[in-house]
Amino acid sequence: MKSSTPERILAFDVRARRFGFAVFESPDQLLDWGVKSFRHGVNAVKVPASQKVASLLSEVRPHAVVMEKSPLHENSWLTGIIVRLARKQSIPVRTVSRAAARNLFPTIERNKHGISVSLSNRFPELAERVPPKRKPWQSEDYRMSIFDATALGLTYVESKL
Repeated sequence: MKSSTPERILAFDVRARRFGFAVFESPDQLLDWGVKSFRHGVNAVKVPASQKVASLLSEVRPHAVVMEKSPLHENSWLTGIIVRLARKQSIPVRTVSRAAARNLFPTIERNKHGISVSLSNRFPELAERVPPKRKPWQSEDYRMSIFDATALGLTYVESKL
């Protein structure tokens, strides 16, 4: 039985020095999105990652947190922080595989740039955030985290329908 009230979903895309996030209330309602950075060294960010996650969780008040299902990797410390803070607030943590997120899109759009363009067509508010198509020798644009989080969140929300 489906509930009549929309569930707020907070999706994370965790990277080495940042995380992207997207907030959904339904498959067609993207409420918020962004990237939070936590560099180290000379350009260190003053607010630690754990505080950024905690403030985002308390501000958004999600019914569930969605993250990529992946083996242990270099970002496991941040993944652990997100899981611990979500559980502390009794928010269930759900995982979605990258393959499942990619399968949500047509075959011709299954690379990261194609998915970001497809998401910007579905959510026009993201159109100005679409990074240019990357050359093989270029680093991935930091804004791609927004689209990766959006794809994970959308995959989860659509699977609940």
